[in-house]
Amino acid sequence: MFRYARRMLNDQGDAEEVVQDAFVAAWKALPDFRGDATLRTWLFTITGRKAVDLFRKKRAVPVEETALTDLPAPGTDPAGQAVETGLLDALGAALADLPWLQRAVWLLREVEQMSYTEIAIVLNTSPTVVRGQLARARANLKHRLEAWR
Repeated sequence: MFRYARRMLNDQGDAEEVVQDAFVAAWKALPDFRGDATLRTWLFTITGRKAVDLFRKKRAVPVEETALTDLPAPGTDPAGQAVETGLLDALGAALADLPWLQRAVWLLREVEQMSYTEIAIVLNTSPTVVRGQLARARANLKHRLEAWR
């Protein structure tokens, strides 16, 4: 949940706040949990809604250069390390430029490994919309990262 919120908001402090708010909201709503969805998708739905609420309150800001610093460390080869760091920076910038829904779908599918159905539940949409948004996100990322092919 934190990883998803951090990537959606591009700010660790905001992500911490969103996840904390999501857990508080989940705790308060626990008696109303019907079990129609898995606990995981229910929690991601709450996190996503809290992130959207915060996202709407804030203006768009450029991605900080340190946004991807906690990803796995590149290899020990200095040339390879420079290339991999540049690629991660380019990916971070490209993700930040994606429309919010495309970024959410891409992160939930590629990072969180959720199914189309689970993503549709989290984002309150249909699996068909998820497929379309994922295809658009992949096409946009492919275009923006063309130099890294």
